[in-house]
Amino acid sequence: MQPSRSFPEVQLPESFSNPKITATVSVDTNWWHGFDSPELSALMAQLAAQNLDLATASLRVERAQFQLGQTRADNLPAVSGRLSGRGGENLDTGLTSLSSSASIGASYDVDIWGSREASILASTLNIDVSQAQLRNQSVLLQRQLANAYFTQLSLQQRLAIAKQNVTASEQLLSLIQLRYDAGSASGIELAQQRNTLLSAQNEVLRLSNQLAINNRALAALLADSEFQQREFTAPVNSLALPEIDVQQPASVLRQRPDVAAAFLQLQLADISVYQASIAGLPGLSLSADLGMSDLTDLANGWSLSAALSSAMVLFDNGKREQAERVANVDTQIAFNNLMTTIISAAQEMQDAADNYRFQREAYALDLIELENNQRLYDLAQARYKSGDSDFLNLLNAQRSWFSAQLNVINRYQSALSAAVDVYTAARGLPVTNTDS
Repeated sequence: MQPSRSFPEVQLPESFSNPKITATVSVDTNWWHGFDSPELSALMAQLAAQNLDLATASLRVERAQFQLGQTRADNLPAVSGRLSGRGGENLDTGLTSLSSSASIGASYDVDIWGSREASILASTLNIDVSQAQLRNQSVLLQRQLANAYFTQLSLQQRLAIAKQNVTASEQLLSLIQLRYDAGSASGIELAQQRNTLLSAQNEVLRLSNQLAINNRALAALLADSEFQQREFTAPVNSLALPEIDVQQPASVLRQRPDVAAAFLQLQLADISVYQASIAGLPGLSLSADLGMSDLTDLANGWSLSAALSSAMVLFDNGKREQAERVANVDTQIAFNNLMTTIISAAQEMQDAADNYRFQREAYALDLIELENNQRLYDLAQARYKSGDSDFLNLLNAQRSWFSAQLNVINRYQSALSAAVDVYTAARGLPVTNTDS
C-alpha cells in the first residue's frame, strides 16, 4: 500500500510579530493556573469529571479504539464450526433413522493490494482524530467555564456596587428632600434625584436577573440539573492577569488539536483515494473444511476440502472510476479545510494577543479615570452641601463616579476573558524555549 502523496507546503510565518524568533513550543493544559484562583481550579476539576459533552467525546475515542480492534481481527483467518443431527421414523414400516455430521471450516482473504492495511491505518488515524477532537472540545468548554466564572464574579461585584449606589442615592434624596422642605432646593432637583434612585434600583434588579441566568449557565456546564446557586468569595479584580508574550511563534499553531485533526482528515481522505483505486481488482480467498459424516463412528466418514478463488470486476459502467474521482475531490476538500483551519487559527491567535494587550492598557486608564471621578464626586458633594454648587453638577458627578466603578469591573473582566482567548487560541498555555 502506498497511500501517501506529496501535498503543497502549508506556509506559516515563523513568528507573528518578529521573524527572527524561532522557538519550540509545548503546551501546559492546566492553563487556568495562571489566574491564581483556587475556585477556578476546583471548577475545572468538576468540568473534567462531570461535563456530558466531554464524556461523549471520550466515548468516541473508546469507540474508535474498538473499531481498530475490529479491523485488525481480519488479519487472522476466520474459523467456523457446524454440528447437525437428524432423526426420522417411517410411518409405514416403523423403522427409525439417525444421522449426524460435523465440520470445521477456515477462510482467509489474502490482502494482495493492501486494502486491509489501509483500513487499519485509517482506523488508527481515526483514533488520533477522536483524541484531537476531545482535546479541542475540552479547551473550548474550559473557555466557556472560565468566562462564566469571571462573569459571575463581575456580576456579584457590580451588584454590590449597584446596591451601594442605591444607598448613596437614597441618602442624597433625603438631603435634597430636607433642602426642598426648607425652600433651598427646587422640585426639579427632587424629581431628578428620585429618577436617579429609580434607575439605581432598576440596575440592582437587572444585575440580579443576569446573575441568576449566568449561574444556570455555569451549572449546565457542570451537568448540575438542580442548578444550585453558587456564591464565590473572590472579587474579580483579585484574580491575576497573566503575563503573556504577544509575540508567539507559528509553531504554537502547529500543535493545536484542531489543526492536527484537519491534517489527519487529509490523510484519511488520501487513504480513501487508494482504496477507491484498488476496488474491483482481483482478490484471493482461501478456504478449507474438515468434516465427518457420522459422529457415532469417529474412525470413518472424514473428509477434507480446500478451495482457492479469485474474482474481479470486468465491467461496472465506470462506477469504480467515478468513485476514485470522488475520493480525489474529497482529498482536495480536506486540504482546503486544513488551509482554512490554519489561517483561521493564525487570525485567532493574533487577534487574541492584540486584544489582551489592549484590554490591559485600557484597564490602567480606567483606574486613573475612576480615581479622578472619585475626587470629583467627593468635591461636588462637599460643595453642594455648602451651597457653592448646584445640584446638576452633583448629579453628573454621582453618575460619572458610579459609571467609572462599573467600567473598572467590566474592563477587568474583559481583560481576564481576553487572556482566556489567548490560551484558547493556543489551545493551552504556550511554554516556549526561544533562541533569538
